[in-house]
Amino acid sequence: MRQGRGIGLPMSIFVLSGTQVLGVLLGLAGLAYLTFALRSTWRFRERPGVLPGWQPRVSVLKPLHGTAPHLYECLRSFCEQDWPEYEVIFGVHTDSDPAIDIVQQLIAEFPDRKLRLVVDGSLAGPNRKAANLANICKLAQHDIIVLADSDVRVDRNCIAALAAPFAETTVGAVACLYKGLPVEGLVANFGALHINDWLVPSVLVDVELRGIDFVFGAMSAVRRQALDAIGGFEHLSQGIAEDFAMGWLVSRKGWTVVLSPYACETVVAERDFAELFLREVRWQQAERACRPFDQFLSVVTYPLPLLLLLLLPQPTVVGLIVIGMEIVARIALHHQVRRSLAMATPPQPWLVPLRECVCFLAWAVSLVGNRTRWGQTTFSISAFRKQMTAGSASPVRLSAQVGALEKG
Repeated sequence: MRQGRGIGLPMSIFVLSGTQVLGVLLGLAGLAYLTFALRSTWRFRERPGVLPGWQPRVSVLKPLHGTAPHLYECLRSFCEQDWPEYEVIFGVHTDSDPAIDIVQQLIAEFPDRKLRLVVDGSLAGPNRKAANLANICKLAQHDIIVLADSDVRVDRNCIAALAAPFAETTVGAVACLYKGLPVEGLVANFGALHINDWLVPSVLVDVELRGIDFVFGAMSAVRRQALDAIGGFEHLSQGIAEDFAMGWLVSRKGWTVVLSPYACETVVAERDFAELFLREVRWQQAERACRPFDQFLSVVTYPLPLLLLLLLPQPTVVGLIVIGMEIVARIALHHQVRRSLAMATPPQPWLVPLRECVCFLAWAVSLVGNRTRWGQTTFSISAFRKQMTAGSASPVRLSAQVGALEKG
């Protein structure tokens, strides 16, 4: 048979080895996830949550520690809410905390608002943020409680959106998505990309597949009756991930947890890559403590480094197509998230592939070891799992179970 004059292609570029088959399967799993993430993100739209005639009194709790970029603007946004009856209670552990000056400035600036400052060094448990909330909550006067970190910035409709679901008497807690708002610099942009392009879509996929039984630490809301039923913040201060624990325990008590259609902004201010990377490792470790199987399978949300490792050394047409489709789908999701959550920050698609490699590395590092460090305390991951399994145990017993912590 006479051969054609065209340029011949080696058959090896069409034949897959066992390793390459594994890479293609991983790539297809990643593409399936990205397809579902595009659909879930497209279906999510920020919208107001005001219900006519439903305007309960609300307590906003703001645990503070030190100062950070845009702290004044973030705290001030909670003083300008379009809501008739609410209070904002700021809390610090020491009277030398520099955040106090900003709080006092706001109290003077808004004399007609119910703003208060709590200085209380009591520690109900080793989780200092939850312990701070336990101190603040003692002074909260209302039954709908909004919790917000110091680096969260909101618009004037925030309380209205978070309070609306509580019109249903079965709702015990409301989760609120957050989007990264970077300060100037590449590191901050990298940090915001992780929140916006990986955290947000994965949450929306999870909620669409199986509902929600957790809340987020940046901002959430809880009904006092539901909070009391799980032992309050005194109970939650015994371990890490008090946000996940609160939603999960509230759900276990028979209350409904819902996802708000509102998304707040969280300021991303890291200026050091090492600091950013270690923070993301801690987040991954906290997820492993909460949902170890889910965290292991989350590799399909950032498969690009493995695809490059498995498919590029001996490139094939199929392998190159899979890699290209994964990058294109991820960039498409990058743009969709910004549309759905009305993000003001400009898109940066050229950073997406590199960002995925960093996400994968943080995930891989988080798989090693049984301890995670938060602030000045090192927690045992396995002890936290026992705490979650115990669920309804008393705070005293839980404190004993988390005895595997070390003071740093």
